[in-house]
Amino acid sequence: MSLSKTQTPASQLFRFVFFARRNASTSSIPAPARVQLKKPAGEQGHLQYSRNWSRDPRFVKVAIQKGDTPYQFLVRRLGHAYEVYPLFFLTAAWFALFCSATYWSFGKAEIWLDRSHSTAPWDWERLRDNYWKLPTVAFDLDGRTRKRCEIMEQLQDEMLEAAKKRGTR
Repeated sequence: MSLSKTQTPASQLFRFVFFARRNASTSSIPAPARVQLKKPAGEQGHLQYSRNWSRDPRFVKVAIQKGDTPYQFLVRRLGHAYEVYPLFFLTAAWFALFCSATYWSFGKAEIWLDRSHSTAPWDWERLRDNYWKLPTVAFDLDGRTRKRCEIMEQLQDEMLEAAKKRGTR
């Protein structure tokens, strides 16, 4: 006698038919629960148990419940919850400032995204011709930081030549 757990062809067929019927049929609304709780004596109103089937793919979406999707969860009560409006405004303002600061900072020389060059972006040989064009401060209304500094350029050139003579470059 074998103790193996192999399935017989009949059980495989039963399992296939069961899952095929279960997943192939879509009805508009599921049947109510077979066991319903009885309303306590002396209480008013009604009591009916049903499960939340709005996310079940086997049933057709008749109506999405309030709060069932992330967007509806966030905005479903905005019609009468005006105290939340400043939070949305502050979140939007923070996000706009964050995106603008990120965009501005990626223009600086300290960020090395393009690895096609062997020298770093802050290396003087690579930075010499455009160091004065890069952003340095957030608000430069009169353009003070957008000027070339010739004395510094001469000093940097001499330091680069000295480094090459020493062999450190």
